[in-house]
Amino acid sequence: MLLKMHHNCSKQCREQGALGLADLQSNNFTHFSCLEKIEASLIESEIKINCDDYVLKLEFLFTDFEERFRDLKALKPSFGFLENPFLVNVIEKGCPLSHPIITNKADLEIELLELLEDEGLKQFINNCPSILEFWKHISILKYPNIKNCAVKLISIFGTTYSCESLYSTMKIIKSKYRSNLTDDHLTELLRTALTSIQPDLKKLTKKVDTKKIPRKQN
Repeated sequence: MLLKMHHNCSKQCREQGALGLADLQSNNFTHFSCLEKIEASLIESEIKINCDDYVLKLEFLFTDFEERFRDLKALKPSFGFLENPFLVNVIEKGCPLSHPIITNKADLEIELLELLEDEGLKQFINNCPSILEFWKHISILKYPNIKNCAVKLISIFGTTYSCESLYSTMKIIKSKYRSNLTDDHLTELLRTALTSIQPDLKKLTKKVDTKKIPRKQN
């Protein structure tokens, strides 16, 4: 499911970017409501909007987008392996995984050949509720290289989510009203906000020596 979502999202963004670029190049503002309003207000003056700057900016954005998803495109065969390793044809097409996902290609190919003959796992993947559940049942003792490659691929989506979550949280914490936060304070606040550890507040408060806390004088 995650693989399809990432693929569909990147495809949709590329198509929308290409559509917008084509519109600007032909002075068609159907998908640019602000420019469309400006054009309407300039009809009487017969002034035409110069879209060259907009085209350049969108071309730069489009190129930057392609650069960001370049690694994801390169890993597309690897994601196919992750979804169903039994569809891999090692003999005719070779190993679908590449560096840095794999460290020992020769051993991995031997394991793939052995995996393709594992009838128990073939039956299991057909009835398995999810890809993650399938890979949980792959023995790291029997298929160490395959298991490690799968873990690396699966972690891509988890780390991406963690990074997005961190930046969203940081934007909330370090707002314009708290712009004087030091890097150390920001690090501590982010760690507190994102940690999954639940503090035992009762235990912590018991350790506090209330006698040493200065009392406010009346």
